[in-house]
Amino acid sequence: MRRSLAIALLSIAAACGGGHSTSNPPPDSGVVSTDHCDYQPLTPTANAGGTVTAGQLMAGAAERVLDVPVGTALGGYTARAGFLGGTTLVDTRRVDMPGVFNPSIGVEAAPRVKAIALTADTETVVIVKVDMIFVYEGMLFDVEQKLGPQFAGKVILASSHSHSAWAQFTGHGPLKLGAGEFRQLVYDRFVDTIVATANDALAARQPAKIGFSFDGNFDPTDQINHDRRPENDNLPGGNKKDDHLYFMRVDTMAGAPIAAVDVFGEHGTLQDENNELASSDAIGALERQVEEQFDTPMIAMHLQSAGGDNSPTGHGGLDCGNKPGGSNDPCFGWTSEEGHGRAAIATLMTAYTNAGSNMQSQVSLEMLSRSIDTGPAPQTFTIRDGALSYAPFDLTKTPDGKVYDTDGTTVLSPIDEFNAPVGAGLCQDTSAMFPTAAITGDDGILPYGSCLRLDVAGSILGEIFNIDFHVDGTHPVCETTRTTISALRINDYVIGTMPGELTVMLASYMRTKSPVDEAHTILVGYAQGHVGYMLRPEDWLTGGYEPSVTFWGPLGAEAIAEQTLELMPLAMTATRADGTTDGTTRVATVTTTDTLAIDNPAPMAGTVPATVPPEVWARTGHPTQAQPAAQISRISGIAQFVWAGDDPAVQTPHVTLQVKQPDGTFAAAVRRSGRVVDDVEILRAYTPVPLQRQGAPQTHYWVAEWQAVPWSGEVGLDDLAARAGVPLGTYRFHVEGSGWTLDSQPWDVVAGGVELGNVTRAGGTISATVSWHAPKGWRLLDMTAMSNDPVGVASQAMTVSLMGAGGGSALATSQVTTDASGKISVPDTAGATSLQVTDGYGNVVTSSL
Repeated sequence: MRRSLAIALLSIAAACGGGHSTSNPPPDSGVVSTDHCDYQPLTPTANAGGTVTAGQLMAGAAERVLDVPVGTALGGYTARAGFLGGTTLVDTRRVDMPGVFNPSIGVEAAPRVKAIALTADTETVVIVKVDMIFVYEGMLFDVEQKLGPQFAGKVILASSHSHSAWAQFTGHGPLKLGAGEFRQLVYDRFVDTIVATANDALAARQPAKIGFSFDGNFDPTDQINHDRRPENDNLPGGNKKDDHLYFMRVDTMAGAPIAAVDVFGEHGTLQDENNELASSDAIGALERQVEEQFDTPMIAMHLQSAGGDNSPTGHGGLDCGNKPGGSNDPCFGWTSEEGHGRAAIATLMTAYTNAGSNMQSQVSLEMLSRSIDTGPAPQTFTIRDGALSYAPFDLTKTPDGKVYDTDGTTVLSPIDEFNAPVGAGLCQDTSAMFPTAAITGDDGILPYGSCLRLDVAGSILGEIFNIDFHVDGTHPVCETTRTTISALRINDYVIGTMPGELTVMLASYMRTKSPVDEAHTILVGYAQGHVGYMLRPEDWLTGGYEPSVTFWGPLGAEAIAEQTLELMPLAMTATRADGTTDGTTRVATVTTTDTLAIDNPAPMAGTVPATVPPEVWARTGHPTQAQPAAQISRISGIAQFVWAGDDPAVQTPHVTLQVKQPDGTFAAAVRRSGRVVDDVEILRAYTPVPLQRQGAPQTHYWVAEWQAVPWSGEVGLDDLAARAGVPLGTYRFHVEGSGWTLDSQPWDVVAGGVELGNVTRAGGTISATVSWHAPKGWRLLDMTAMSNDPVGVASQAMTVSLMGAGGGSALATSQVTTDASGKISVPDTAGATSLQVTDGYGNVVTSSL
């Protein structure tokens, strides 16, 4: 219910826009004007003119972590607004950064920026994917400008759509209901990191080759993604998920991997609204799994396609009745992310291999972008060669109440039910949440009956959320009057971008209209901008919450799709075109001045407290001491370290796991890919003390936690069957702050973490169940079982010994393999008083008989 409320409120906000034209003004509210909007001309496409010529491909790739302050709101769920009560706060902290939204409290899987730079002949393009909820168009143009005039129209900026990534970067007023108030500090960190990552990729370019593969029926058993929209199941093509997997592979000329890009649709919603630690969610899990298939660093990038009506399939979980942090533990289910990545890796690597069969080094490359008009004049939305259109907006008229022709499926045109001069939202049912904002005459008509006029609903929600939407009956939200589309050609493939949550039926339609066949048509959603969900009219009319997150009713998305389809052929011609031709201006980027209190330097930064304040929160419960315990066991053991660090607005600490070497020095633990072990394996939680700023500087406490299981990409131990095999030895945390470093005291990892249960002795047989048990753990132990409950160790070889009362040598020893539930059975032996089991990693567990 709380999630439904979050989506509903976001949908109203997302649609609280208007138009830019004086055509068909509402007669009772004056002329709709955009005189207050700051429009700027779109810079003409760089490199326009001349002929597209194939040339040697030069390619580079790079990634960086987004150093956005902890405390920044996470995007995607309006229920994270504190007054809605949609999350379980761990304490009563108050942080200025997020405004009315709950602050984030740490980092689980650090949101990242990834970039791929491609050059052929005279053309250079950059594909950037950022872990964020959606794209703010102003960010795209600022990135292009900072990269230089040669990149005008040459950057694809796509989002992962993680609902647990940093937000507060958008100047789009209504979308702030899902992203929090705009903060200049956060926005600048995004732009600076994107630009730096793009420049890293450009600097890394070298002679390369590229290949593609396509699977038009991928994941038929829904192990990776699945359809989440039942409302359209009765429509032709509606009962279908995004089952199109496109894969792009970029290698050096010698065959070493540079980048791997998979393209299909799924939401970033494995974590729900009560997750308060920043996470790249399902998308990051896919990328990490691909990257750890290689012995050298390469960049894996997931680009969204028709993810609007598709969800990720999670695997594994936690028993939330078992809360290691006590009553204030929200039970964060991060295990499902790793399970998702593990479930997908075989499919993705098959696609990678297939892409290697057609690698090409000579490449024809062209890209162009265009800013387009999005209302409010109803003729803006006329589609299908005039077959579908809106009637003139006129608030004095009542709709006829007829939606379909006599066949019950053909949509009647012109549509007079969507009578909203500055747009409408929350169109999902038959009656309106706020009757005063309802479109007159639509009551009882699905889904028009619940539509709220955005000028009225915007003022209601703006007051509730303390956000000025700058919308009324005559002035729309400027950001809703424009959007951006792009097309990129790579040899005989065309990539078309869609600025929102592309859905399957619309994607399927676009593939049939593409200038190339569907196997060569790659559609990237959540890119270049954001207009909400993008559905075909027939799909929109079936209701449900996806249509509620739209600006301009049933025709809005297909109108954008038609313009993308007009742009895509220009990228396939022999002449380099200027994409801004036939386009329009764009909305200027918003800028503000932050007035946030920042402690720089922070009290005690870079030191370890003698006593941990009672306010300090950690995933496994309040730390009783600052330093890690001297010894922890495999699987169940948790190392925990507390220190006073920087104000997060200055720097989020980078924490790595270090291992003691034979010469007595410590070195970073390293994954197969060459990356150091840091986030995902190491949780970082933050607590300001006092919890609420009282004028004086706060002390900024951080906690690092690591569970003693093998890290992702640990050579020889990356399979779930090896969870009990993390190397024994001495470890420590290494912390890097703003101008300082700090090391924790070391701890030893010792054998353990294995339990025996259900021990029985009957009929000449001794039986037991061998389990792993990590009651305070959060790492994945099994693809189906709850990872903080006892998990049967399936199909593993065990040495089973029966011991006598006096100890000494075993009375009998057997080599046994556990069954699928972890059960073992051995013949009984006279005089045996205890059962001892040793697994393949030397972990020993004993039970009396």
